[in-house]
Amino acid sequence: MKLKGKNRWSLAAGLGVLLGTAALSSALAPGVTAFSYARFSVLTPPGPAEPPSEAFRLIPRLIHARHKVAKGENVRSIASDYGTDVRSLQSTNSNEFIFMSRGGYIRVHNGKGLLYEVSADGETLSGIAARFCGKSRDLKSFKSEIVEDNGLPPSALLVNHRFSKGDRLYLPAVYLDLDTYRMPLRSFGRISSRFGTRYHPILKRKIFHNGCDIPMPLGTPVYPSRSGTVTFSGWKGGYGNVVEVRHKDGSMCRYGHLSQTSVAVGETVQKSKTLLGKVGSTGMSTGPHLHFEIITPSGKSVNPMAKIGKK
Repeated sequence: MKLKGKNRWSLAAGLGVLLGTAALSSALAPGVTAFSYARFSVLTPPGPAEPPSEAFRLIPRLIHARHKVAKGENVRSIASDYGTDVRSLQSTNSNEFIFMSRGGYIRVHNGKGLLYEVSADGETLSGIAARFCGKSRDLKSFKSEIVEDNGLPPSALLVNHRFSKGDRLYLPAVYLDLDTYRMPLRSFGRISSRFGTRYHPILKRKIFHNGCDIPMPLGTPVYPSRSGTVTFSGWKGGYGNVVEVRHKDGSMCRYGHLSQTSVAVGETVQKSKTLLGKVGSTGMSTGPHLHFEIITPSGKSVNPMAKIGKK
């Protein structure tokens, strides 16, 4: 969405009123003009992929951009650099950022809440506000906050304001409860056998490996990667002792080669808290390790390490 007429204003010009033009120019990165920051606002297209983070702390209204993760960065340091908090970045990206890949990109902004991206043409202000309002907030007041913080015209409160796919809308003080995958072990050192085609050490031929193998000492506790309901607990051929947990979205995690299982079918288990069993070497195994597998609702196995911290 683009602001028109007198409603359109330069973000940095507004900051210049507060700080003074000279102070603003000295605060921004060398060679960057104040006017260029109008292009980072939520209601106008974002600017360069990597604007200086100091701009996010100085400009009074919400701006957003993509940030390329550098070596040694973590979600806490990035949140501090951009003047936001960890939960805001986690919610905006639907990612807990347990692991951060160098060279990857995340969406950053300088607000405290969720930067929502409209997923389909025709989504309305009323619909979005009702979806994210929560029981502890007044819907009418929440809509007013959204209109004010996003610079929407006051008429948006009188008509069912519609958005286009790709529009971004700042939802103040909204944080998502991310039901994401965690590592099923409290600590681990390495992956001995990754997801994909491999040479099987026992069968002596190349086959597809549906999960990842994590070598750990015998008896190491194993916990659910996500909360859910136990659908299988017992012996399953080459997997040895296995626990399978179904999640509310229909996906499933499989934990294999356990020395013992500690849960029963039908039991509800909590992410990172309920003991599922202990690392063993049962079934077709060459040593103590955990076989960890994630299966989608359609029955397809996916790389579990690529899902950690995500849904």
